[in-house]
Amino acid sequence: MKRIIILVLLCIVVNTASAQYKNQYRAIHAYEMAYDKPFFGLNFTGEYFPTNYFSVVPSFTFFTPATGNARSFDINARYYLTEKEKQWYVTAGYGFYRRVFEFNPMGRFDFNSLNLGAGGMLRLTDELGVNPEVRFQAIGRNSMVFKIGIVYFIN
Repeated sequence: MKRIIILVLLCIVVNTASAQYKNQYRAIHAYEMAYDKPFFGLNFTGEYFPTNYFSVVPSFTFFTPATGNARSFDINARYYLTEKEKQWYVTAGYGFYRRVFEFNPMGRFDFNSLNLGAGGMLRLTDELGVNPEVRFQAIGRNSMVFKIGIVYFIN
């Protein structure tokens, strides 16, 4: 009985091991840092594939400045160029960044930006991977953002 259960579980894992195909999901926990502002960011990202090789990626980042707070919301589209163990992609989308100051008459800054970048999904196991990404936030913020994350392949 134990062998049958292990065999069934192994078949389920093998059947769900494919990546970047329609109706798949990924969860990403990442750390982010902008080039111009050395704030450390804690990023939470979800990824959904409405069609093959194309995904919609909303993300939310909390930054840790010395005073006040900063956060950003991004919604990007990714197009995957490869589909093996190393999955490389290009990305474009919209970004919103807010910096709130303490004890400062400026109050806060809000920036809207166009995100352009590239990255990859480097698979470590069938369920886990690493996600490096570099993104330029053009127009409003004009900043280069570097991100490294851990990916959980949900299905």
